Amino acid sequence: MPSLIHKTIRKSWVWGVCLAGVFQLTACSQFPKEEATTPESTPVEQSKEESAKSPDAESKAAPATVPTAEMEPETMYKIMVGEMLVQKGQRASAFGVLYPVAMKTRDPGLTERVFQLSMATYDLDAIQEAAKLWREVSPEKAMAWKASYLISVREGKVGEALEYWEHYRTLSDVTLEQDLIATSIRVTQAAQPEYGLEFLTGLKDLYPNEAAAVFGLGTAAEGYQQYEVAIPNLEEASKRYKKRWKQNEDDFTAEKLYRESNHLLANAYLKSNQALLGLKRLSPYIDENTDDWLMQERFARLEVKAGYFDEAEKRYLRIVENEPKAYTSKLSAALLRLERNDYDGADSLLKDLQGVPQYRSTANYYLGLSAQEQGHLEDAISYYKRINTSDYLVDAKLHIAEIEFSKIGLNRTIENLEAIQSDQPEEQVKILRGKAIFYNIAGEKQKAIDEYQQAIDIDDQRVDLYLMQSMLYYDLKQFDAYEENLEKALAINPNDVDALNALGYFYVEQGRDLDRAQQLLDKALALAPNRFYVLDSRGWLAYQQGNYEEAESYLKQALAIQMDGEVLLHLIQVEWTLGKKDVATELWNEHHQRFPENEALQQILQKLSSE
Repeated sequence: MPSLIHKTIRKSWVWGVCLAGVFQLTACSQFPKEEATTPESTPVEQSKEESAKSPDAESKAAPATVPTAEMEPETMYKIMVGEMLVQKGQRASAFGVLYPVAMKTRDPGLTERVFQLSMATYDLDAIQEAAKLWREVSPEKAMAWKASYLISVREGKVGEALEYWEHYRTLSDVTLEQDLIATSIRVTQAAQPEYGLEFLTGLKDLYPNEAAAVFGLGTAAEGYQQYEVAIPNLEEASKRYKKRWKQNEDDFTAEKLYRESNHLLANAYLKSNQALLGLKRLSPYIDENTDDWLMQERFARLEVKAGYFDEAEKRYLRIVENEPKAYTSKLSAALLRLERNDYDGADSLLKDLQGVPQYRSTANYYLGLSAQEQGHLEDAISYYKRINTSDYLVDAKLHIAEIEFSKIGLNRTIENLEAIQSDQPEEQVKILRGKAIFYNIAGEKQKAIDEYQQAIDIDDQRVDLYLMQSMLYYDLKQFDAYEENLEKALAINPNDVDALNALGYFYVEQGRDLDRAQQLLDKALALAPNRFYVLDSRGWLAYQQGNYEEAESYLKQALAIQMDGEVLLHLIQVEWTLGKKDVATELWNEHHQRFPENEALQQILQKLSSE
């Protein structure tokens, strides 16, 4: 069509030819459309701007109105080349062609288009330059300033981001509350926690009387898993929205955000391991909102974490009674019953779930566990073999191997485990761990160590693998490897109670590094004050240090929690050393028959009497 090149052409015609269908393409945005603050909720009200001008929406919109100035043939050609590259999926190359054209023409529609393409480059410098050009050419466009504040906060330029946000607000056509909440969602998606929280704290300082600013900061902090920031802000937001709602019960936004604040608080308390505090703080809401079943379910999870199993089970069952399709709550109640050996009660709930397709494998798996615990091994195998979904398939086969091991022996069991195929690293680790367990049962400890090592090679951040392997090193008296493994475990998780206790007790047994042992065991005890074996370790350390009364206190606490042969042995020795031989003798007479395999315990009085 050579005649087109020589004709004077109106830009409106060129845009119609060059950009027809362009905005049907989805731009590769770094700023995705906001989702609701939690899976079960939706934003309070999506603004006109959010729905019409989000990157996805813009990419599908009709071309913008364009100026009527004439366009040079060379410019028209470059635009056509750029859009042909877009059609081929080469958006980054298209940006390289069109950005200089936009710089030269400063056309509003082309400038906006170039910004969309810049996001496909994944080049922050390109995105920033395109956003700057868009602001300069179309300073009246709210979206240009929105993009700019997000880019700035992403780069850590928080002061600049706040300036851009304030300018954006002058152009926004939605309420301040809507913008503050939407901003918190956008920022969480776009920026690292350090910058995102600093920016949202700045907004809270700009609008101290706006509950939405407090809510937005709390919501973002919960999403960032910064619970020390999330909890106080969500609690404050809850108070403000409750007050506003009570003043006007037709204020549905306040009611929704009051509920949402408490839902997020429950998550924060759960994930930050503050179950008891969460139960205390959220009880008033639970009592006032008995029909908020989502919150009732989260409160039950807090009760489980706090060890209030009876209360949690009753709450789960109330949820199921009022919400028959609350299948997760029904499963949770069943698992609580299993935990307390109420097999009939658990089986009843699990059999209900067998009729729900998405829960069928889960129900069969736990029915298998229930049958296995009760010794109904054929039934257990039958349930396990009904599982055909990947989520429980490997676990079910491992349990079948466990049941059949005594019949078919080690070699067949290992062959069966090696026949299990999986390309998932987590499941490969499970299979290797299973092989290690069976090798250990068969007394082939070095082979078990080798299997654990293969598992560690797949996932070297699993503390439990190091701990299980270390037990085998201990059994083989490979104490250097034992100590090294525990140090590796603590390097991964310095707060792992079992690793702290194992290494601390090892030093106590060895009679060395007792100062380090005390540091390790005191830390373990602070993290888990009610674990009997940690109390036992700490008590035995005190005994080794000559602090006999302190040792007696720790060991009595341990024995009150769990009647354990090793704890009993230690306490008898401490009482004897304190001169309380009658107490030591009474302890032995009352309890030693419960631990016939503990030879040291059986002979302890004879040994002490002969010393």
